[in-house]
Amino acid sequence: MTIGRSTLSDQIVREIISEIKQRDLQAGDEVPAEGELAERHGVNRLVIREAIRTLVARGVLVSSQGKRARVAVPSPAVLEQILEFRLNQNSMDLRDLIDTRQVIEGALARRAASRVAAGHGTVDEAEQALAAMHDHTGDPDGFIAADLAFHQAVADLANSNVLSFILSAMNGVLLDVRRTSFQGREQRGSSHGETIDAHREILDTVVAGDPDAAAEAMSRHLTETSHDLGL
Repeated sequence: MTIGRSTLSDQIVREIISEIKQRDLQAGDEVPAEGELAERHGVNRLVIREAIRTLVARGVLVSSQGKRARVAVPSPAVLEQILEFRLNQNSMDLRDLIDTRQVIEGALARRAASRVAAGHGTVDEAEQALAAMHDHTGDPDGFIAADLAFHQAVADLANSNVLSFILSAMNGVLLDVRRTSFQGREQRGSSHGETIDAHREILDTVVAGDPDAAAEAMSRHLTETSHDLGL
């Protein structure tokens, strides 16, 4: 049976990814030239070029005219695009994303509290973000930016690369949702101070090193966010 070029290209994609791992290539490192890759994998340059284009599209490599492809800096942009497309195509809904966010952020809050209890990391960045929320209660964009910074600070403290990566992708998709939540809070007469208090509760439980309480505080906050969205 003859292997189609697209199937062969997919195979080369997997082999190049495996080679990157085996050679421990890091962000910015060059992969071998097209000719070398073609000879090594026993295919022509067209197949190699197609494989490289696929890897660039997936965010694994970066490529520029006349230069060797390099290993890309890891970015959640590709996952963000997939989530946004699925949401726009109605193959997933907002409730799906909010529920997933609850699972991820609850786990991150739990891990953050555990790490603080073990003497790892500080909450300085979360404190700064919380102070910024106080300063921007009348400024939707500033308040949302500070809100994002707070949740990212908790994620950084949790030190979970996979969960933080997924959360970063979701944050881009849910940016408009955060604006809607901000407006919904005002429409139902709820004070932004209540939102700040919810974040303070999350931070206090993390500082106390209480994983269960931190996860519960995060869950309560995100449940209120769902109410602001009418979910």
